[in-house]
Amino acid sequence: MNLLQRLRSLRPARLDRAGVGAALLGLASLLPGCDYVAEKKLIVGQHSEQDVRQIMGVPTLVWDLPNGAKQLDYARAPQGFDTFRVEIDTNGKYLGMKQLLTPEHFKQARPNMSGDELTRMFSKPTEVQRYALKKETIWMWKYVGDGGFKYNFNAHFEDGATQASKYSITDDKSMYQGG
Repeated sequence: MNLLQRLRSLRPARLDRAGVGAALLGLASLLPGCDYVAEKKLIVGQHSEQDVRQIMGVPTLVWDLPNGAKQLDYARAPQGFDTFRVEIDTNGKYLGMKQLLTPEHFKQARPNMSGDELTRMFSKPTEVQRYALKKETIWMWKYVGDGGFKYNFNAHFEDGATQASKYSITDDKSMYQGG
């Protein structure tokens, strides 16, 4: 009997739905990057930066604030549509997290913001594309908008410019690729 035949002959143990759900939730809590579980598991003022890193993994960016506090960014790119900013106080305690990639947050982008200012506001772009014929580079952040539709918030930089010349919103290409 080969391996495939043996696997087919195995009969799985019966589990009730509650048991399967509990097992899946338990497994999900062990995976870095499972932000839904992290939001439910982390308690403000009780958990530490170390706890956050253990649950969420290595941050994409770390911002050391002048007062000694920190902000940890967790970008779920390239396929994800979320970037969470976790607040850590001066004593290393978890203060909460927020989603950075929302239509409301993108409205805060102002004309002529620098790339550094945009990174500080929205974290690392999901994608950066250079368009030689247009002589511009576009920084893109993927997000989920109203109705669950997927979009890109785009910052346009003319060649050699350090400030965005304009902003646009486009449908995310995954909307048309079954993803």
